[in-house]
Amino acid sequence: MSSSHNIVPVSSRSSSFRADIQGLRGIAIILVVALHMDLPGFNGGFIGVDMFLVISGYVITLSLQRQPAKQVFSNLATFWRGRFVRLFPVASLVICVTVVAAFFLQGRAFNSDLLIDARWATLYGTNLRLISSGANYFIVGLDQSLLVHYWSLAVEQQFYLIFPIAVFALTWLGKESHRKVFLQVFLGLVILISASWSFLETNSNQVAAYFSPLTRFWELALGGLIATFVVTRFKWLSLVGLGLLVFSLFTLNAQSVYPGLLAWLPAIGTGLLLLAPLNSLGIAPLRYLGDISYSLYLWHFIWLVLPVQVEEPVTGGYWPWVFLAGAIATAVLCYHFFERPIHNSLYLKKDTYSATLFGIFCLSAAWVVISLIENLYLRSIL
Repeated sequence: MSSSHNIVPVSSRSSSFRADIQGLRGIAIILVVALHMDLPGFNGGFIGVDMFLVISGYVITLSLQRQPAKQVFSNLATFWRGRFVRLFPVASLVICVTVVAAFFLQGRAFNSDLLIDARWATLYGTNLRLISSGANYFIVGLDQSLLVHYWSLAVEQQFYLIFPIAVFALTWLGKESHRKVFLQVFLGLVILISASWSFLETNSNQVAAYFSPLTRFWELALGGLIATFVVTRFKWLSLVGLGLLVFSLFTLNAQSVYPGLLAWLPAIGTGLLLLAPLNSLGIAPLRYLGDISYSLYLWHFIWLVLPVQVEEPVTGGYWPWVFLAGAIATAVLCYHFFERPIHNSLYLKKDTYSATLFGIFCLSAAWVVISLIENLYLRSIL
């Protein structure tokens, strides 16, 4: 079979919906949730985050490449507005619910550090907060912050503050025939520098290596680099990619020296599945999980972790599954009645003024709620 029959042009690919990508997101969220439920066989479920990072880099790079070449400032405004409107309202809502629920349900077990974590989360700085106080979250037997999972959102947003500027600058400066090559060289350099730093930092400071944007940017850049190539239909590549994910899941655990070199296993596995689509990943259940994966990622942690951090922990038996059902139900409702309506709002998509006001409102609402809970906490300890 000739090579022309084994590839799909980038232009064709970018204009069509990839159900398999949603399926990949579905698998990623299953792994993360299963890890936090302590299900046997899912000790390596943290690779779901690596999958999300690679997928995100891939999808965003495709989107950026479709923007008009010379409209740099307009492109940047459109991109940042879209990301903010797409992600922040749900993130803000979950932060508000988390601090309120923790304060009223944990009682004397309430840790006021959560309020600091919440403020960092609203500013997409959770990973930096974890690096500065990382030991608190890695001492065995100590409760994790209910917002610790926001670290990956922070890494993504930190990447997207810089990445679009570079992409649009390369697009604007370079000749049309050279744009893709310039972008590939740039992404290749990001991968080389960030992956090298990740390897060195993992050996000297594993907490910082796990949460630092500098040690994680290469995963987003890898997805971006793959987006500059054509999709292949060589199924052996997708089978290798799937095999790498399965191997990673069953060999990695909390004791693994990670991310370092080991993070390349799930990253390459995900990359191969993006490069060589596996149609079976696009089945309806996985695709729907992919649709709600952002909401489920945000909501699942409070449902699964808060019950074990109250004064009389609720654990064992069927309770974890009850809480999982609650997390899924909350994510479904949030997706259909909050996330999607906001994301599809024409006013917020087209009107920078409305989008800015809405963003300021969400941020202000979160800080007001955090301040109210802080005030109640201070009064309770007097």
